[in-house]
This record gives sequence, C-alpha cells and structure tokens, in this order.
Amino acid sequence: MTDVFTALADVNRRAILELVAAEPKTTAAIAKATKLSATVLEKHLKVLVQAELLTAVTKGKASTYSLNKTGLGEAAKWFGKFGSTFVSGQADLLGENLGNLISSAAGWLERRVGTKINLDFDPEVTGKELGRKLSDAKREATEKVEEATVKVKAAAKKATGKVPAKKAPVAKAALKKTPAKKPAAKSTKA
Repeated sequence: MTDVFTALADVNRRAILELVAAEPKTTAAIAKATKLSATVLEKHLKVLVQAELLTAVTKGKASTYSLNKTGLGEAAKWFGKFGSTFVSGQADLLGENLGNLISSAAGWLERRVGTKINLDFDPEVTGKELGRKLSDAKREATEKVEEATVKVKAAAKKATGKVPAKKAPVAKAALKKTPAKKPAAKSTKA
C-alpha cells in the first residue's frame, strides 16, 4: 500500500482528488481536465488507488474513479492530532479580531454621530477574554466527548459479549424431561 502522504505530496494527484471530490469521474474526464498524458495519468491513478484515496470501478474499457474514505480518514486522523492546538490559537485570534472590530465600529459610529462613544470596556481585553473562553469551551467539549467515547466503548464491549452478561431464567417446563419408555420385558417360559 502506498503511504497516503506520499500520494498527497504530488500536485497532480491532489488536483485529481479535487476533481473527483465533486463527483466520480472517468479516466477520460480526468485526462481532459488535467491535460496529463494517458501514461502519466495511469501512474497517478494507480498511486491514489493504492493509497486508498480513490476507488476505481471498471465497466468494459471505461474506469470511473471516486473518493475512498479509508485513505482520507487516515489523513484526517493524523491532522486531527493538531486540531485542538490550532483551534485554540484560532479562538484567541478571533477574540482579538472581535475586539478590533468593536473598536473600529465605535470609531465609525463616533464619526457618524459626531459625539464621543464611551465604551465601558476595553475592546481588546474583552476580545482576548472572549477568545480564551471559546478556547476553554472547546477544551471542555473535547474532554466530554472523550469521556462519552470511553462509556460507549465499554457499552459496546458489553453488548458484543466480551463481558459475561447475565443469563435469562429458563422456564421450568422446558427443564422437565419426558421419561424414556422402557422396552417390554420378554417372558421366558421354560
């Protein structure tokens, strides 16, 4: 299997994925859009299929390619490791931008009205605080999701029988056995 990131390293393969993301495409449609020769295109398609980024369905001589979620899931999982750090930084930046926006809006309004607008707070500080609160809320939500995941996995393990479950009582009537008939004794006369 080709490594997902090796497959994604080539600009032509990324372009092919972008084409196929909208809807499945035939080899001819991909060739027309990318202007790659048949030989070069076949090599790129082969790498993408081996990396499980594309799935090929062949009917007669025509092959149609569509996205394969297996390889994309692997890449997303890897990128997800960095998501919380990135999102926290983005929340702080959002807070700062909101603070700047509030300040700018107050300045604009002052010019329009011709009177000084007194904000009872520092927009930059408020924006940063909002960013921190967003970041904290995201972290708390992530922790709750992790807790729920552990609980769901435990419940799934129990449901699949990996943990012994209590057996339901069996009806007494089912336990009674019918006596076996004894063969009739032969009488022997001497």
